[in-house]
Amino acid sequence: MFIYMTLLSYWAITAIAFNANSRIRLRYNSKLYVLIAGISLFVVMALRDVSVGTDILGYLNEYENGKYYLNNLIRDSELGYSYFNYALGQLGLNFQAYLAIIAAIFVITMSLLYYLYSKNILLSFYLHVTIGIFAMSMSGLRQTIAISLTILAFIYLIKNKKILFFIFVGIAYFFHNSAIVFLLVFFLRKIRINKKTGFIIYGLSCVAFIGRGLFGSLVQQLTPEKYIRYLDNTAYVNPLLIVVVMALPLACLFFWPKSSNEHNEDYIRVMSISFVLSCINFVVFFLAMEIPLFERISLYFMIYITLLIPNVIQGIKSKNIRVIAMMACIIFPLIQFIISTPGGSMGIDNYKFFWE
Repeated sequence: MFIYMTLLSYWAITAIAFNANSRIRLRYNSKLYVLIAGISLFVVMALRDVSVGTDILGYLNEYENGKYYLNNLIRDSELGYSYFNYALGQLGLNFQAYLAIIAAIFVITMSLLYYLYSKNILLSFYLHVTIGIFAMSMSGLRQTIAISLTILAFIYLIKNKKILFFIFVGIAYFFHNSAIVFLLVFFLRKIRINKKTGFIIYGLSCVAFIGRGLFGSLVQQLTPEKYIRYLDNTAYVNPLLIVVVMALPLACLFFWPKSSNEHNEDYIRVMSISFVLSCINFVVFFLAMEIPLFERISLYFMIYITLLIPNVIQGIKSKNIRVIAMMACIIFPLIQFIISTPGGSMGIDNYKFFWE
C-alpha cells in the first residue's frame, strides 16, 4: 500500500504547490497535470512485479505460450487478444515490456479522456485510483485493453463519429467479449439530463434492487449449459463499494448545474451520459449480488464517475460548498480504498517493483 499512498501524496503535494504560488498556478484542466499524473501512474503500473495482481501469472503463462494459444484457438471468440500476444512475442519483448505496453495503452487513453472532458484532472486521476478501476487494471490485462478501446469509442461518439465508435467497440469485443455491453452507450448519445430527469433516472435505477432475484433466475434459465459454470462464480461483491457507487451520482444531483447555456454541447453530453452510466453502474452491482460475474460489466462504466464528480464540483458556485465537496471527495474515497484494497480479490496490496 505504501507505493499507492506515495503516488496519491505526490499528486496532492503537486496540486498544493502549484496553487499556493500565484506565478505558477495552473488551471485544473492543464496539460501539465495530465503529464504529471499520467507519467507517475504509468511508472507504478509498468514497473510492478508479476506478483502484483491476481491474474498476472496466468497472463505471463499465456504470453510465453502465445503461439500455442493462437494455433489451438484457446480463446476462439477473443482472437484479438491472442494475435496481440503473438505479435508482441514475435518482437522478442519480455513480459515486463509487455506489462509496460499495456500500461501505456491504458494510461494514454484515460489521460486523453480526462484532458478532453475533466475540469479537474488530478481529482479524476485520484478518484480513478481510490474508487475507479485502478485495481482491476493492475490484474485483468485483457479487460484493461478492452476498456481502453471503449474509452476511445466514447470519445469518438462524443465527437459524433459513429462509425469509429462501432469499430473500436468491435475491436474491444475481440479482446474481451464483455465489451459488447458498451454498445448501450450509443443509445444514450442524445440524452440531456437536468436535475428533475436525473432524480427520475436515479429512482428507476434503485428499483432494480427489487428485481435482481428475478433477473438472476431468468439469466440462469436462459444460459446454455456449457456456460453455466461461469454463473457459479462465487466472487465476493463488496457491499461498501455498492454504497459508494450509489451515493456518488445522488450527491452529484444535488449540485447539478441549473443552466446548460454556459456550457458547450460536448460538455453537456459528457455530463449527461456519465450520470446515466453511473446509475447503470450500480444497477449492474445489484445484479452482481445474484450473479457475481456481472461485476466485470460495471468496469466499462465505472471510469465515467471519475469524470462526473470533478465536473459537478467545479460547477458549484459557492466557494465554501465547493471546498467541502472537494474534501469529501478526497477523504471518503481514500477511506474506501484503504479498507477494501488490503486482502482484496485483485491482489494488488503487496506492491513491489520487478527488481525487488
